[in-house]
Amino acid sequence: MSDENKKRTAKIELPEITRVEGHEAVYVDIEGDEVTDVRLDVFEGARFFEKLVTGKSYREMPHITSRVCAICSTGHVIAAIRAIEKIAGFSPDKYCRLFRELMHLGMIIESNATHLFALALPDFLGFEDVYQFATEHTAEFKMWTEMRNTGATIQTTIGGRPFHPVNLHAGGFSSYPNIEALNQIETLLKERLDDAIKLFEMFVAFKPPVARTSEPVFLALIPEEDHYGYFGDSVRGSNGFEAAIEEYKNYLFEESVDYSHAKHSTFEGKPLMVGSLARLRLFSDRLGKRARDLYCTTPIFQGDSNSIYNNLGQSIEIVEAIERGIAVVRELLESSSEWLGEKPRKEIPGSFEEADIRRGVGSVECPRGTLYHDFSVDKTGMVVAANMITPSAQNTARIELDIREVVSSVLKRGGLEEEIEKNLHTDLETLVRAYDPCNTCATHTVSVNYRPHSRK
Repeated sequence: MSDENKKRTAKIELPEITRVEGHEAVYVDIEGDEVTDVRLDVFEGARFFEKLVTGKSYREMPHITSRVCAICSTGHVIAAIRAIEKIAGFSPDKYCRLFRELMHLGMIIESNATHLFALALPDFLGFEDVYQFATEHTAEFKMWTEMRNTGATIQTTIGGRPFHPVNLHAGGFSSYPNIEALNQIETLLKERLDDAIKLFEMFVAFKPPVARTSEPVFLALIPEEDHYGYFGDSVRGSNGFEAAIEEYKNYLFEESVDYSHAKHSTFEGKPLMVGSLARLRLFSDRLGKRARDLYCTTPIFQGDSNSIYNNLGQSIEIVEAIERGIAVVRELLESSSEWLGEKPRKEIPGSFEEADIRRGVGSVECPRGTLYHDFSVDKTGMVVAANMITPSAQNTARIELDIREVVSSVLKRGGLEEEIEKNLHTDLETLVRAYDPCNTCATHTVSVNYRPHSRK
């Protein structure tokens, strides 16, 4: 055995890749023909929101916790509102629920479109930055900006601004939009439907750069209405599991890891997956006709659980969000005589005479998966404990498992060094990006350290 073979190593480092939201790195350690370690290092600074809200009035929770994320601030606001209204024993009326749903659909459209066009599409069309996107793919760039602006307009019209909405509260809204504004939303949604179908056609034609890995355990909220939806109080797993969201500590096991600021979540001891792919695998039968017809032409419908198809799932959900949004607007317009002129916000109590501690858990499906807000308040209405579990934190362990299985399959085929030189690092980045991880806007790095068996 020569000294040269003993020292032989290979190493890849990609210092900065910007098409994920936030800062994270991936490290893969290999010895011989075995993957010895995979680490998804989320080094985005810790935000400590659970401690920041302690001692605040529970009625302030929506507008404080919306700052967790600008992209999904609507989802955080509604999850917090749902938790607070449980504590207060308040049930919103039909029209309040419809306006909240419409705003949430605006977020789905805006966030999914931005991820697919600006973050994922470069992996398949080969452009490197937004300038190249705007100048060399003008049709797709126009589709993105118009779709993104439609989602932003919906959120601004209902929430007061496109992010960190100020018009939503526990108990209702500061004000409802007028008829003219709703007509504008309906027009915009109808104008975007053909583009949404074209976006789906683009992504259904893309071949995943990596083969499917093991079947994930999918987890998603059971929609509280009979249509495909994003609000609910119970979860369902792809293995038939069901539970109320208040029991999340019994089925979502969180633990800290020493190499990352993000916790790892497991379900029954195994990594889980949340997001578009999970929702479609569990509740595709509730899709509207057009989205359902598209879904039935996909590998997802045929049972392929390749994580790359989360991109495709997001494109289907845009079509569904537009269809459902049009239906919601039409229902609001046809029933406007019942809510126009009515007081849009009901007061909830600021303190409680009974029970030392009241607890409420609210949950919504955000673009990236299930989001939980859990608050406990005392008699004075002050928050004494809080917990928030984001979708990206739930997906972290599954991303690591995907990477491990992809690299292991390359090792079995042999020629790892050749794969690294060609496209392995790019394929791993594409895989991570397909989850649409939200660590807040910046870097994703992949590093592979390879120590082959010494050769005689």
